[in-house]
Amino acid sequence: MTGRMWTIIGGGNGGQALAGHLAILGQQVRLFDVMSGTVNTLNQKGGITLTGSIEGFGPLSFATTDMGKAMAGSDIIIIVLPSIYHESITRQMMPHLENGQTIILHPEASCGAIAFRNIMRKMNCRTRIILGATSTLLYSCRMVETGEIFIFGQKNDVPTAALPAKDNELLAAAISDILPWFRMVDHVAMTSMSNLNAMMHPAPMLLNTSRIEAEPPQRYEYYHEGITPSIGQFIEYMDEERRAVCRALGFEIRTIREDYVAMYACGTADMPLYQLCRNNRAYEGLMTAGTLRTRYLLEDIPYSLVPIQAIARITGVETPCTDAIVGLAVNILRGELDIGRTAEVLGIAGMSKKEFMQLING
Repeated sequence: MTGRMWTIIGGGNGGQALAGHLAILGQQVRLFDVMSGTVNTLNQKGGITLTGSIEGFGPLSFATTDMGKAMAGSDIIIIVLPSIYHESITRQMMPHLENGQTIILHPEASCGAIAFRNIMRKMNCRTRIILGATSTLLYSCRMVETGEIFIFGQKNDVPTAALPAKDNELLAAAISDILPWFRMVDHVAMTSMSNLNAMMHPAPMLLNTSRIEAEPPQRYEYYHEGITPSIGQFIEYMDEERRAVCRALGFEIRTIREDYVAMYACGTADMPLYQLCRNNRAYEGLMTAGTLRTRYLLEDIPYSLVPIQAIARITGVETPCTDAIVGLAVNILRGELDIGRTAEVLGIAGMSKKEFMQLING
């Protein structure tokens, strides 16, 4: 199946990487971004150049700041934005949705698809779409300049599912021949709980605060140097809590070490997490931020760990390590964090485990 029209919502690192890659794979691709400078440059260049582990020039059909133009007649629309913008972009998309379109949050952080469906309900949008979500971004990448993206590495395995899960076969039919790295899993509870950013970003940032705020600043490689043996062990404790929540809902997910081996082929699952990070060539040269005011906290606390806490409360599973990191972030960054995807925001407050899984499965 070829000849589909793809729209990428978001002109940052990930959005341009995916748009360029899809175009290199022979697909028709449009790109939407709110920044006119980004759009104008992409239209002037005619497309996106990828270097690194993926090489080539991907021509775009066009780039635009007009959401209606970007979405009109598009078969597959992929949102590649920080999750702090998901709600606003979802509301902007609502009037332009067309029956039969496939919408994918790439990635969803945690519970992004649930949030999307809840906004559709609140806005009384009855358009029949296929809604999908992935647990993580396909690439490790950085922007050299607008229209040129360096790809450090590409994951071999990205958990993907539809909401509701009864649409999984339709989602797979829409994308799997072009994006075979998107591995279909049972439902979006799995993609939400397989969100590795929730594990790998907040704790290491907070536990390295003294290095980040040192004077003069201490520059270090985020994964290769920042994930020390003790920090890696703490992340694995958080991982145990995450997997306990999944078991309480009736399903299993891989350990974080198994995920790293599957995605990056950087060792074996019996190795400690810090060693897998150090073995991962896709992480070479990825430096830490010079401030705590970064998406690793401002995004991944409210839009990843907070919804995981909400799901944990439904199951009754205690999450002391996760709670400690959220509490530490809230108190260090007082007043700077969004409320995020609480149970109330997601529309799942007061649900039982059975009711939650009925929402997920459809």
